Amino acid sequence: MNGKERGGYKVHMKRSKILLLSAVLVMMPAMLFTGCIETPLTSKQKGWIKKLEKDYPDDSFTYVGHSTVSMGARSPSCISVKSENFPGVDIQIYEYDGELVSNYPLYYHADAVEEYFAGLVTSCFGCDRVEIDVTDTADKPLEYVSDEEYIEEYVIHYFTAYLYYEDGHDYPDEDEIESMVIDYLGYINNDNDSRGNQMKLCFCRPGVKRPGVDMDLEYRFSLHDGTASLSNSKEKYQIFDHESLEDLLASR
Repeated sequence: MNGKERGGYKVHMKRSKILLLSAVLVMMPAMLFTGCIETPLTSKQKGWIKKLEKDYPDDSFTYVGHSTVSMGARSPSCISVKSENFPGVDIQIYEYDGELVSNYPLYYHADAVEEYFAGLVTSCFGCDRVEIDVTDTADKPLEYVSDEEYIEEYVIHYFTAYLYYEDGHDYPDEDEIESMVIDYLGYINNDNDSRGNQMKLCFCRPGVKRPGVDMDLEYRFSLHDGTASLSNSKEKYQIFDHESLEDLLASR
């Protein structure tokens, strides 16, 4: 090979490397986004989608791939579908201990769960209005059940509630709020405490109409990991602080 040919060979190799590098750079975002090359659906997983369509005929589903489970990697045992009723939500389906589970029931029953907690909080604390933010994100069995069955079987007190009182409404005093909170804790304890409740009640100051923020709160109650706290947010002192649910109920 003469010098000219060697030079042409070198130029050709450089161009090839540039093209190869360009191709890698183009592919990298796609690889990072998808985690890996898509795994084909198994016949069992196709059956999962059919079951979803059968159990929830009022919605329409489209398979989009296997779900991201960790560090952007895809799991061949968990699939994702799109829902027409809940656009933008990554609906995931997989098996756990031989049972088909999904995050879909969380969205399907969301309105009923919020309405249930709103009614419960309003009846217990006598507020004029309540805003509920359900924070339970645990996947549930995919099998269809009614709203009533879902609430009875799976719902836990995992939410934040903002309680509003109109101007002129007899706002409960501190002793009344403490008493109502204790009564509510007794209901939770008898209802489903073993499921692991975690909640906050934010008592907004009279006349506050917008979503509560710290400066608008009169009292704040929280239940977390079996301990309860109640504080006066306005004067910034604790009424009780991180008391165990068992001790709190036994002492009153």
